[in-house]
Amino acid sequence: MKFILTEDFKSEIYNLLVPYDNHPLNLMIAGGSLLNILDNPSISFLNSSQWKIFYADERCHKSCLNFTGSKPFLSYLNTDQIFKIDVESEDPVSQYKKVLEPIDLCLLGIGSDGHICSLFPDLNDLDTTEDVIQVFNPNVVSPNRITVSLHFLNTKVNNLYFVIPPKEKVKNVVKPHERICKRLQIEFTSIIDKKFNT
Repeated sequence: MKFILTEDFKSEIYNLLVPYDNHPLNLMIAGGSLLNILDNPSISFLNSSQWKIFYADERCHKSCLNFTGSKPFLSYLNTDQIFKIDVESEDPVSQYKKVLEPIDLCLLGIGSDGHICSLFPDLNDLDTTEDVIQVFNPNVVSPNRITVSLHFLNTKVNNLYFVIPPKEKVKNVVKPHERICKRLQIEFTSIIDKKFNT
């Protein structure tokens, strides 16, 4: 586990994308606070015509879709290869499995309880060998969700970053919950607020 301490999250993420300017990139993104960081007009200066965009998870309610929240970011791209999780399809899990590809760069957030994507610490399916699963958590907004699995992250992702910007105060979380961390076999980097003392 590595750390990047920053005061400028948008620049950090932009710098991760720069090496893929005019090059192929399979990029996976999450929702939440990450989408605010990806809302960066500087990204429009990169040639993203060879990029493919995938989603780590999706809420099964049209009023709060990660895809909808990502539209400002998508507006800066010149690719039409956007692979959203179609929660209105008859079988969204199978549909998404068919289009998923190995990921070059995966950008995820971490919730205050240590969850990543829609993989919550008390989830029974943390050890599944399926790449995509449906989960239910009655304690969150939009309890029904589709998410990639830890198995997918471990076997199909080349570079994994957790992006943890401050909210009203600095988040006191720098890595996923221990139940998730001990199952993550892939090396990862946490990008955290410079004010946070690791």
